[in-house]
Amino acid sequence: MKQIVAEKEAVQIGNRAFTALLEEVYASPKPGLVDLYSNGAHQDMNVRTFERSAAILRPFFVEMALQGLEHYSSPETLFVKIRKTGQRAERAMYRGTGGVNTHKGAIFTLGLFSAAAGCCLAGDGIITKRRLRDIQTEMTEQSLGREIRELRRKRGMSHGEKNFLRYGTLGIRGEAIRGYPCLWEVSLPVFRQGIAGGWDSNSVKLQTLLTLMSKTEDSNIIARHGPETLRRVQADAEGFLMAGGVYREQGVRELILMDQRYTAENISPGGSADLLAATIFLEKIINGCRP
Repeated sequence: MKQIVAEKEAVQIGNRAFTALLEEVYASPKPGLVDLYSNGAHQDMNVRTFERSAAILRPFFVEMALQGLEHYSSPETLFVKIRKTGQRAERAMYRGTGGVNTHKGAIFTLGLFSAAAGCCLAGDGIITKRRLRDIQTEMTEQSLGREIRELRRKRGMSHGEKNFLRYGTLGIRGEAIRGYPCLWEVSLPVFRQGIAGGWDSNSVKLQTLLTLMSKTEDSNIIARHGPETLRRVQADAEGFLMAGGVYREQGVRELILMDQRYTAENISPGGSADLLAATIFLEKIINGCRP
């Protein structure tokens, strides 16, 4: 009976991760990103590619949540296990999309929080903000710290790893080691304020995305163009928000123009999009996962 309950809880967590990925890609219009109206700065993918990828990844998020439920007493050991699951998820994603990277960053972050959510349920019977953040940090702090120290000897590096060596930016590893302050202190408060203010879901997601773009070191932008372009994107997003953001009559029109400009310049804030998906996911699972 206990195993059946754990499996049901893991499925619910995985389903919420899957839904969060879909809600992210459906949020429109997004500057330089794939959405319902544009492929943004991506010639090799569209909404259908993202839908196919999300469906492929769903069982892996379920598996990582179940691993959290089963190995909740040893966060570092759990992290080693889910990294292997995440690697299998990446390979499945690439097979299903014909080699296109739709969700590599999201696999890492949503997989990490899926496992942490499983730990919360196994240990406390409920998923809370404080415990979720504590467990996630315990899972990654030591392991990722060692990885960063050993990075200079590694071959076959990711965008984030190359950015670290070239520019000193820590990317998603740095966020994980610090406990994802961009999520807990930036995007989730903005998301919740928008919902509390009565704004429609699409506008809230766009406002949250632009807030993330204004604050985070987006490794996708840095990899394509370098830190100067990142600073320009951050300034664009900050200016947009200071002028009132999405919650004004001309807000969506300005985002469409920004999308056209970023598409022409091949600028894609994909790291911020992954964090938007994580924000949506966290909002769905905090304070419990049962329907």
